[in-house]
Parts: sequence; structure tokens; C-alpha cells
Amino acid sequence: MLKHHNIKHWMKAMALAVLIASILASCTKNFLKENAPYSGPASATLPQLYVGIGANIDRSANIGNWSAARWLYPITQLGAVYAISDYSFVEGTSWSEFYANLPAMNQMLNTMAKSPDSATYTNAIAMVKVLRAYQAIELSNLYGDIPYFKAGKAFSGNTADLVVPYDKQQQVYLSCLSDLTWAVNHFTANGPQFSFNSNEFLLANDIGQWKKFANSLRLRYALTMYDKDSADAGPIIADALTKPLLTDAVADVVGLSQTNIPGISFDIDGAGRGFFFHSESRARMGSTLWNLFSNNNNTDGTGIFDLRCKIFFEVNGDTSGTVGVDTSNHVKGKWVPYPQNPVTPISDGGDPYNVERDPDNKGWSAHKAANLYSDYNYYLGRDGIINGSTGACPEIFISAAEVHFLKAEAYARGAGVAQNMASAKAEYEAGVTASLTFWKNMAFNSSIWVVNKPTSATPTNAEINAVLTNPKVAFNAGNALSLIYAQEWVDLFRQPWVAWTLMRRTGNATPQDASNPAGYTQNYGSLQRYQYPADESQFNNTNWKAATGGNDLTSTKIWITK
Repeated sequence: MLKHHNIKHWMKAMALAVLIASILASCTKNFLKENAPYSGPASATLPQLYVGIGANIDRSANIGNWSAARWLYPITQLGAVYAISDYSFVEGTSWSEFYANLPAMNQMLNTMAKSPDSATYTNAIAMVKVLRAYQAIELSNLYGDIPYFKAGKAFSGNTADLVVPYDKQQQVYLSCLSDLTWAVNHFTANGPQFSFNSNEFLLANDIGQWKKFANSLRLRYALTMYDKDSADAGPIIADALTKPLLTDAVADVVGLSQTNIPGISFDIDGAGRGFFFHSESRARMGSTLWNLFSNNNNTDGTGIFDLRCKIFFEVNGDTSGTVGVDTSNHVKGKWVPYPQNPVTPISDGGDPYNVERDPDNKGWSAHKAANLYSDYNYYLGRDGIINGSTGACPEIFISAAEVHFLKAEAYARGAGVAQNMASAKAEYEAGVTASLTFWKNMAFNSSIWVVNKPTSATPTNAEINAVLTNPKVAFNAGNALSLIYAQEWVDLFRQPWVAWTLMRRTGNATPQDASNPAGYTQNYGSLQRYQYPADESQFNNTNWKAATGGNDLTSTKIWITK
């Protein structure tokens, strides 16, 4: 069973109301107007505060849908868009939700640490530290330097906590990695421990999973900073490799979904997953990823050797040429990638992400008629917006497949450990296998996936070998890092924000289209970070200027960038 859970909408609203009433708002969002004078300790309970954290953490698993679909996919080349987005390149939601969480996180840690029986809160303290570290680092990967050490403490009653400086990304990383290390070393199954019970929204109080989750994040972030600070990162990598990590392709995927929490029934919208692809309908399968999935450009798909291609994407809607009709009366189209970086944009049509394409509405082919290029698989968006459905794909935080690729990189580079190409190969192949297994299992177990649904949950040996032995994938010690980065990049298909971090910290070593580099740079390649939300320059101007020099540019490289 996948270890991923989410929260009922009414609980989200309730928790946010409790937070507003009981703790001061973020120091970075209109704080001079919104923060009320301190009037004593918060009245919210620890479980209520914890639920509120969950309500505000989902954006870290699903960065603003318009931004990801319209910008991060073409930036990372995990997909293409046939026209520049009408949406600005902004991501303020992750910022505001982290700084709504940070006061609650800090207050919880302060309350539990000062409790006379603080030892009974060890696991709860570790959980909050892990979530704070995860959300803080992922936010810093979007912006660079962020307010952290003095932020989120307005509940203290100290007016100095209302206006706080930006901290260097390196220092945020080191502090968060220290918290993750503490958590890994202190999670315990011994003695009486306080429990969030049914309010534990992420891993259902499974302490073993929490330890693997925290340690896997350590490995991710230590490798992310390795090229910038190997002295600090190397020992963390070495230690992480000696402790439990996420390794099971299906059971060890940590993220949020509509899986029920015991005692709580709910319907969710998949964190807006439908909107991710639906609005503007400009997202298409790009030629960069297609070239890693197929041996040739045969439009009938006979060159496809990787099963993930038909899970991530679908045929176009063009009915000209050689087509047919399957037994469900759904038009069979063609596999046509959109050129990743065309010199002149090529228009496309159709409405391939329209919800009326559900077979029951008899609209599967009708909305694809003018769709000339292969689009993202309809069910990746639809799976999250059917109320009461058993959607199988979570909004992923970190997966076993990624962990295998991180281990492969460490061994291939000799990062923190002795270089060992045999171990690198074993972990690389385990990563590819885990990725194939997860994605096929996800599609098979989706209750609303109908057209081209896999017939089994587990890939066959033949399906796995078809990928592992293909010249585009087969491990080669002389080209090991390129292969590892490429397959990790593929597996991050539903996490383009993480793929963006991988791309920047490796110096663009992820797959890149070489046909029009000038065009790519002009449209996407110059984007290195998000601008800080506009109210930062208004309400935290002195510190904002110190951090940006007065020029908050998206072209400014952040610390982790190679």
C-alpha cells in the first residue's frame, strides 16, 4: 500500500481558522497590518496545529499548477508548450503557505521542548522538524535566500520578530540538514510517545517510514549541495547510506493523495491536478522526452520501448492517415512529439484535457479532433478530480526510485563514499526498475483509468529488460552520470520543481534539446529562480534590498546552481 495521505477539505478550513485565531500570521505577508499584539499562549491543540501544517504543505508537493505546467515543464524539457503562457512566471503560493506554517511549526517545537515530559514528544518533535526542513529547503530551491532563522516567531510577542532578514541558502540547508539528522537519530519505538493519532496526515504514525523519509531527504539535499559544500555534504551522504532509506518501489513513495486517513472520509481535487493540464491546454509531449522513450519517430508507436511513455502521454487526435477504431469506439491517433524548441512556434488545437472525455460522456475523441501533437495523458489530470475515486498517484514528496538514483550518483561520483561503479550500476538499474514499477502500478490501480490502461500492476521482466538493455538507457561506466541524471529526470515527471533543482545543480546535465539553444535560452533557459512575492519589497523593504540589491531578477543564479 502506498504510504501517502491527505486531508479533508473541512478540516483544512477548520485548521486554518484555528491558526488565525491562535497564532500570529506570517512575518512575511503584510505582517505590519495583519499581526495582532501578543496576548498569551495559543489555544490550539498540538493535533490541530499539526493538521494545519498539513493543510499548508501540499503546495510543496504541487507547486502552483499554472507555473509548473506552463513554465517548469518547458524549462526542464519534461514537456513542451506550443505558446508562451499567459500566466506570469510567479510562485507566491508556496511562499505564503510556508510562512503560514512556520509560526505553527516553531510554536509546536517550543511547546513540546518545554514540556515537563518532553521525552514523550520525541517522535512528534522529529516529525515537525522533518516537515519544516522539507518545506524550507524546497522553498529555498525556488527563491534562493529566504527569511528563516528569525522568521515565524511573531507569536513570541517580541516586536523585533516582525521584520526579519533573509538568510543565505547555504545556512538554511545546513540547519535543515542538522534537523533531519536529529530526527533520523531520535525517532524511537521505545517508551510511551505522544501521538497525533488520526491527525497524522502523511505516514499514519509509521515511525519506521518517518525515519526512512527523513534519511532519504538527507541524501537528496546533501547531494544537491555537494558541489558547493562537499566538506559538509560528504559526511552526511556517507552517514545516510548507512541508515534506512526508501527502497520499495510502491510502498516507499511519500506524498499526498486522497487515500483515507482512518476515521476521516473526504473528497479532494488532487491539489488542482486537473487545472495543472487543463487551463489553456497548451502542454504537449516534447521531443526531448520522446527521444528517451522511442527508438524512432514512427507515428504508430512501434519504436516505443519504455512503458512510461504510454502512461505519461497519449496519441494525438489527428484522424488523417492510418487510423482505426478500437473495441470501445475510441479513435486511435498518432504519436507525434511537439518540437521542444522550435525556431517558429507551431500552433496546435483541440481540447485534450476536457473532462467530457470520460468514456461515460462519449467525448473521448471529440475534444481531440484538432489535436495534432501528442498530449499529456488525460488521466494524470483526471485522476485527482473525481470525487470519491480511488486515485492511485500521489503528489509526490520523494520516492524510492529517486533514492536509488541518488545512491547511484553518490557511488558513481565517489561523493561522500569511495567510488564504486558496480554499486552505481546496481542502484541505477534498481532506480529504473522502481520507476517502471511505480508508474505502471499507479496507472493500473487508478479507478478512473479506462483507455490504454495497463493490464497488470507489475512490469514483466521483458518490459524491464526492454528499457535496461536499450542503448539509450543501458548502464555505461564512461557515461554513468549522464545516464543517472537522465533517468532520475524521467522519474521526476510529476515533480518538475525537483527536476528543475536537479537541472540547475548539475549544470544542465539533464537531457537537453540542441536544435535551437538560443531560442530556449531566450524563452526559458534564463529563468533561474522565482521573484520574491511583491509584498516583500513593500513590507520588508530593508531586508529585501539587502537580499536582492534592489534587483529581484529571475536570471540570478541561486547558491546551489552549478
